[in-house]
Amino acid sequence: MAAGTTTIAEAAERQRRLELKELLQKQYKWIDRKWDLVFWVTAIFVVAGAADITKQLFAGDWDFWTDWKDPQWWPVITAFATIIIPSALQYIQWAAWRFPTGATYTSVCFFMAAWVGRYFQWHIAENYPMNFVWPISTVCAGIILDWTLMKTKSFILTSLIGAHLWALLVWAYNYVPLAPFLQPAHFMDHVLTVADVQGIVYIRSQTPEYLRLIERGALRSFLGETQYVSLVFGGTVAFVGYWIGQFIGRYLAVWPIRRYLKTL
Repeated sequence: MAAGTTTIAEAAERQRRLELKELLQKQYKWIDRKWDLVFWVTAIFVVAGAADITKQLFAGDWDFWTDWKDPQWWPVITAFATIIIPSALQYIQWAAWRFPTGATYTSVCFFMAAWVGRYFQWHIAENYPMNFVWPISTVCAGIILDWTLMKTKSFILTSLIGAHLWALLVWAYNYVPLAPFLQPAHFMDHVLTVADVQGIVYIRSQTPEYLRLIERGALRSFLGETQYVSLVFGGTVAFVGYWIGQFIGRYLAVWPIRRYLKTL
């Protein structure tokens, strides 16, 4: 009788401990998920700001005005300027959590921040139409760049393959909304593109320096087109930009944190 009572008491005690353990784990799991949510939502502003500032420093007007999105310089400069911060975040997330989502996360943050800035600062405040100052999207290129890292598990192969795909996809994905503005239009006894007409009609502070004819260019070395040569060269400079981002992620972000933790 005593043995049976002891067995029942031990079973009840064991059950109570299991319930407490489950409750404890559930509480920590909830806290972890809440902390992850707070962290990633807060990081949106930092990541988006870094991506947008980097793009503005290197690409500037080539990604801002529709009449500056030309077939010669736009694919080259934009590919380089937009891959730096996605590459840095890609290394940080892969090194910390093995998440192949750094480039996609950065691209989404950058896209949302760019649209908010263009709408309120330039459409509402300055009265420029959105179809003249619309920002590009690098989300598709970011997904492919992360997919390349996930499949190869190598930053070297990702830079060789993914960087060239980045340049191609940034151009191809944004050429769809750009194509209508490349249609010919008769304006002041001249045949111009719709984007050129926008650049003439909407006055900017540096006009006439800002006026450009986006279908003109001296680089006509392959089938009479600038586009193909620019895309190949854009992949090359995107490769360089990818490793600049890797340097930022490895030595300006992760390495100081690891060194500080070793001193604790």
